[in-house]
Amino acid sequence: MKEWYVLHITCGKEKIIQLICRKLNPSCEIINPKKKIPWRKKGRVITLIRPLFEGYLFVSTTNENIKEFHYLLQKHRMNIGWLVYSAGSLLPISSQEKQLIQTLMDNEGIVGISRVKQTNNQIEIINGPLLGFEKMIKNYSRREQRITVEIPLLQEKKQIKLGAILIGPNGKMLNTTKYD
Repeated sequence: MKEWYVLHITCGKEKIIQLICRKLNPSCEIINPKKKIPWRKKGRVITLIRPLFEGYLFVSTTNENIKEFHYLLQKHRMNIGWLVYSAGSLLPISSQEKQLIQTLMDNEGIVGISRVKQTNNQIEIINGPLLGFEKMIKNYSRREQRITVEIPLLQEKKQIKLGAILIGPNGKMLNTTKYD
């Protein structure tokens, strides 16, 4: 059974390191989850695709293959990253953490933008990848159109900002800026 191991890398180098790792050991699948987020630019809101966990990739492989992958990383002394250890040993993320990440992502490995409704300072997810995950919500910014969620990863809580559009009672967006 394939497990997911965490590879810590330099922020912003996710794409190139993903390609290098695929060539280094083709038996390991390198997973780079992404997210769509709204971004204001010249009075308009555009959608950007960014890494879900900046500075991290996931290596999906068996226990035997991860040891070989780790050996190749060290042997070639490539300063591309290092596998994350937990309690002094190389452990995969839990099946619940893996399931959560897979549930949030679509078929292309991207976490899309959720549509939300706000009533009495409570955020309700109408549709999108966060539907059913309201307990993870920590904050919502109407201006930035982002919702902050707390995702567990290797016994830590990572705060991630995801795209969220506020919808009014009539079903229309409440943002006055144009959305591309």
